[in-house]
Amino acid sequence: MAQIDNLTEHLKVLNQIGASILSELTVEEIVETVYYHVNQLMDAYSFAIGVYNINSGYFDYVGARENGVKVPPFSIYAHNSERFSGWVFANKKEVLINDFENEYHIYLPERITALQGHEPASLMYVALIIQKEIIGMLSVRTPAKNAYTNQSLETLKTLAVFISKAIENSRITGTSTLTIKIPGSYHLDPLSARELDVLNLLSKGFTNRAIAGELYISASTVKTHTLNIYMKLEAGNRTEAIFKAKQYGILK
Repeated sequence: MAQIDNLTEHLKVLNQIGASILSELTVEEIVETVYYHVNQLMDAYSFAIGVYNINSGYFDYVGARENGVKVPPFSIYAHNSERFSGWVFANKKEVLINDFENEYHIYLPERITALQGHEPASLMYVALIIQKEIIGMLSVRTPAKNAYTNQSLETLKTLAVFISKAIENSRITGTSTLTIKIPGSYHLDPLSARELDVLNLLSKGFTNRAIAGELYISASTVKTHTLNIYMKLEAGNRTEAIFKAKQYGILK
């Protein structure tokens, strides 16, 4: 699948991915949905999501893909400082490498081999975070050198926000469907990552001024995001927007 260069189309695909996984129920379904689209945004030869198991201390991976083929389930110890996932878990920072042989030492004490699939030349790892706690790990890898840019990393970080919320939703609902199905029109123009941040704070009773301070943006920008939220959720006010967002599973 060819990658998109146009910024508008890039953002459209990104938001469509975010909207489409809000109703997915398992990590494997989320991986399948995101993988189908993500190669339009970056080289995701290998794509995986690991969910942190607080009892075992491992990231459990199911449904990972490499070159279109599903990889058998596997687990990686989250506190292993000799793996990239362990470095991200310990430092709560992202990993971006474009030349593995010459850059791995920035993050790891010695060279490692891939647990699954081909050895990567470029890779990115981003933590999945909910309420400042790491709940999982998102990674993309490819045998090609110099595959990723800072924009690629920002795109992956945005995907991580969507995926984190989808995993949280699946844990909260504990059922096969959401209470009310999200309207098809929403999937065409879903809430952006920043609008989701604003909506979350609105649901907690934050004023526009307080939201501006929390997100380091202007009050007028908050107002713009809020109006966009009302429009996309077809809500007339804050209370209705929050109510609908909870019905659709966008908010818990």
